Amino acid sequence: MASGEGGTHVLHGMAGCGKTALARYVFAEVVDNGDAVGFWIDASSAASLRSYMIGVAADRGATPDELEAAHSGRRPAADLAWEYLSRSTERWLLVFDNADEPRLLQEGGWLRHSTRGTVLVTTRDTTSPVWHGTQCHPVGVLPLAAAAQVLLDLAPDAGEPQDFERLAQRLDRHPLALLLAGNHLRRQLLERWTVNDYIERLPEDPSELLDQGSDATESHTRTRFSSTWQLSLDALARQDLPEALTLLRLLSCFAPMPAPLPLSLLTPARLDATRLSQLDPPLTGARADRALQGLISTSLVSLLDAPGDRGRRPVLSLQTHGLLLDTVAARVPDTDHAPLLHSAIALLDTALSDAPDDQDLRLFTPHATALLRRAAAGDPRIAAGPLKLVRRLRALQYERGQFTAALELAEAAARFTTESLGAEHPDSIDGAYEAARAHTGTGRFTTAEELLRQVVAARERLLGIDDPRTLDSAHALGLALYGLGRWAEDEQVLRHTLSGREHILGTDHPDTLDTLGRLAEAVGEQGRWEEAESLARTTLERCESVLGVGHQKTVLSRIAHAWAVAGNEQWERAEPLASRTVMDSAAAFGSHHPRTLAAQHLHATVLARLGRWDEAEAALRDVIAARGKMLGTEHSHTLSASTDLAALLTASGRAREAVAVAAAAYDGYVRTLGSGHPRAARCHTVLREAHVALGAASTTPPGEESP
Repeated sequence: MASGEGGTHVLHGMAGCGKTALARYVFAEVVDNGDAVGFWIDASSAASLRSYMIGVAADRGATPDELEAAHSGRRPAADLAWEYLSRSTERWLLVFDNADEPRLLQEGGWLRHSTRGTVLVTTRDTTSPVWHGTQCHPVGVLPLAAAAQVLLDLAPDAGEPQDFERLAQRLDRHPLALLLAGNHLRRQLLERWTVNDYIERLPEDPSELLDQGSDATESHTRTRFSSTWQLSLDALARQDLPEALTLLRLLSCFAPMPAPLPLSLLTPARLDATRLSQLDPPLTGARADRALQGLISTSLVSLLDAPGDRGRRPVLSLQTHGLLLDTVAARVPDTDHAPLLHSAIALLDTALSDAPDDQDLRLFTPHATALLRRAAAGDPRIAAGPLKLVRRLRALQYERGQFTAALELAEAAARFTTESLGAEHPDSIDGAYEAARAHTGTGRFTTAEELLRQVVAARERLLGIDDPRTLDSAHALGLALYGLGRWAEDEQVLRHTLSGREHILGTDHPDTLDTLGRLAEAVGEQGRWEEAESLARTTLERCESVLGVGHQKTVLSRIAHAWAVAGNEQWERAEPLASRTVMDSAAAFGSHHPRTLAAQHLHATVLARLGRWDEAEAALRDVIAARGKMLGTEHSHTLSASTDLAALLTASGRAREAVAVAAAAYDGYVRTLGSGHPRAARCHTVLREAHVALGAASTTPPGEESP
């Protein structure tokens, strides 16, 4: 750096991210190699700046009289230092370390430029106008591999490589945290900890354990994790921004990075509708913007554009480091816990009340679960609010076919109710039921079946065999059995559920009609297509009469009816029915909903049977891509569409492509559902037919053994 034509470089980033360590490395490389003389300046205060820079002037040749004039204030110390730096016959590197209040450099005139050397600054302030005209270099967390290597270098005998990666991830790859954790593991004498021991003992507030890794003789606040953040907050308080602390405490209620927090949650009007103005320091909407700018400038939080959904504009959002949020949350005064959580809940609840779309739900989901976690760790009595939010979000995500997000929310709610109320409490049983439904949606049918059998047994015991909630869980069990390919059991469960729902709810109740439609599918999968079509037709007629032609359950019954007609191999009759289900599903659920994709899949298979190869192939590839993105590449529904694509490719004379598609699908089935699943068996047959068509019948294809 010092061998060029000078210039000023600024290393900026959050507390503990290694700015000083990086500067020290550069300093040592330059000075030890003899490329330049070096001067290291403590820029954390006006007094230290003045003292160190007068020392620089002395080193570069200032006379005793000149130094005395600078000490007494008769001559500006900055002018003297820079005069002699500019005269220096040797090149130099000047480091201003910990310049977290850039105004000190500006007010004293300390930051200047000279062609005789290079200036390097370390700072937490990322936005100061003082850095205008300099070369700024952000310093952040380490890549996972590098973070794990730091731990491995410090304590090589404490675990396996994958253990170090787990700890690095738990510490959010923060350099100071990695250093402290590694030191702790390395220095243990009386009780040797492994990496896994360390992970298990990390509390909600990790700073207490991390601080044990600092030097016993080192009292500097910058080397202790629990206090390094406070330096930035103290600097903001000196800038008349004490409410930055309250804003940071509010942010500690939400999820850490990488989850983005939309700035739209923190509008002044929404903040003023909470209890934040009653805290100490008070946070009002009028002061919130300046407080936020202060947190950003000191790298306590960062701004980013979160990607928008499907071509939508990015969402301006905040991110905050997880260890910082944990440390801040652990130090919130007891009297402020409830007001902060209630305020955070109110902010998220208000956002959800504004008709959230899929993008909103995606962005809000991690913050709802974080609120529940914070409430559970503090005062569980406060948790009713975030629990209600989590359940509401779960219902919305499930309704929109976002089953993975629904599962995350359902499991968070179930975990909280089970731990706080006990497994037999009705709320805990309800939580297990919702988690099981989400498991079915994500294709985890075995887990869903196990949970639902427990739920059915508990509800039968507590509520009775014909209680609507017991019947709900039996219906859900039938869907899990359908996914497992156990269609005879599915039929038996659904017939019992149908009888109970007809008796309790009536024959025309939407839930009764839903069970009737699912029964048609179970019957059809067993090859009784005439019966299946009759059941599906009856369901459709009743739904249209009672619910209307555009109701979601009517659309589902229309898909089931078209599917049964196709199952009877009445392809010409099935095509217009299947085509209509695509349009109706898109209108009722949305163009990317799993139900709409099911309708598109059905229509594609009918088109293939009619020999309309190009249309069918395009539709199947669209379905596979959409399902892969929404449900996963190894979800049963994705693999089913891939199987149909392979069959189409074989029938249309492209057997080589068919083999590749079918082999991948079969491998996926074996990994997820097992080779004995009926859909895996069908895929195996399609794979074998593709091999035969390719002219390789004499060679045993992959997976030839009986499924």
